[in-house]
Amino acid sequence: MGIMTLVKSYAPLLLYIVCIFFVLRALIGKTEWTVVYLAGILPLRNVVDRMHMFPLGKDMVDVLIVALLFGTFVRAMTNKGKFFNNTSIDVIAVVLILYTFISLLIGSDYLNAYLLFDLTDIRVQTWKNYCILPVIFFITFQNIRDKKWLWRIVMVICLSMVLMDYYLVQQLSWFSSLESRAKINATFVFLGPNEVAAFYNQYTIILMSLYFTMKKGAKKIALLGLIAINIYCIMFLFSRAAYIAFFIGCFFLFSMKKRFLLIPLILIVVYWQMALPELVRQRIMETTNEYGELDRSSAMRLVVWERSLELFSENPITGVGYGVFQQMQYELGDTHNIYLKILAEQGLIGITIFLLLLFILFLRGIKLFAGSDDPLEKALGLGFSVAIIVLMVNNVFGDRWTYMEVSSNLWIFAALVERFHWFIKTEREKIKIGR
Repeated sequence: MGIMTLVKSYAPLLLYIVCIFFVLRALIGKTEWTVVYLAGILPLRNVVDRMHMFPLGKDMVDVLIVALLFGTFVRAMTNKGKFFNNTSIDVIAVVLILYTFISLLIGSDYLNAYLLFDLTDIRVQTWKNYCILPVIFFITFQNIRDKKWLWRIVMVICLSMVLMDYYLVQQLSWFSSLESRAKINATFVFLGPNEVAAFYNQYTIILMSLYFTMKKGAKKIALLGLIAINIYCIMFLFSRAAYIAFFIGCFFLFSMKKRFLLIPLILIVVYWQMALPELVRQRIMETTNEYGELDRSSAMRLVVWERSLELFSENPITGVGYGVFQQMQYELGDTHNIYLKILAEQGLIGITIFLLLLFILFLRGIKLFAGSDDPLEKALGLGFSVAIIVLMVNNVFGDRWTYMEVSSNLWIFAALVERFHWFIKTEREKIKIGR
């Protein structure tokens, strides 16, 4: 215990020094390890927050990203390459950033704000963090140009999950009752168990797809252990939305990879009252009371959904503005449905951009699955596409999209999928030239 206390006391300073080291490396164009490091710390909000006592510590993620953007430019100039290599996702990502900025201004006008763009406005800060996600895709794709680096990022994401599991399993032992589940946040600090569960079910699906393809060995055994702990965490986070999304994801994944696993999956669904732990059964049955009426949480969601549609009806084309709903001081504070949230705040234009982006991401994964000759690349493509399906289900019941802690890995995986497409295209061009 004394050793752990000593390590934890010096960990913030050590982490800060490591961040400064990677920032300096990125500034001179040596960006690969900085990207890998960034991928590892993005979901670890509790770890990053420990640097707040140091200069620029609270903005260290932003500093790393700015350094990587500058390093990307330096690298392109040094190697006489391109700073920007166009991908299938870039255009829609840029449109997303530009339109949400316009929507932010519309929201300021709707709220009668004195300044249309006030840096102290929580809506502006939220928008900035949201727009960082496509930037993470850009810097990952532009700087990771070797297959070994791509798989290193996957490995670091897995190691990051191991650390998340460490914190989460502890919290699950401390807050094991249904009444205390709201205190569980893993490493996300300001988010809750539903967001944590959404994180786990999206990315565990990708790991499962990779596991089914990997050759026997220590890495496969270690990955199985990580998947098992992740599933345990999903189960005892008691998120009903996560249960539904994970089942649907497993159904699609098993249908494509391991059809025999559909049998136990269906048996669990049919006989869930016998197969699942008692607390999980209680959580599922909380949806309605003994009279068949919706529980308070479910009933309140219906109320805010109705209010979302009322705001949408005020301006169906552009909505009332980015981040407005949380300023309306409704009881739940959020729409608890990303589709209704975007409809209310960004209108038909915003929801079209969002759905088009998800459709493109899904297709890129499917195309990698169908077009690659490498089994692991195919598994990554399939897992990524199924993760998009899981994401779409998760977001029916809340906002599991705009938070950096939840979605940063999704944009990183999107960059990996896109880079594998680039490798396939390059190899085929070489074959044509050879002929």
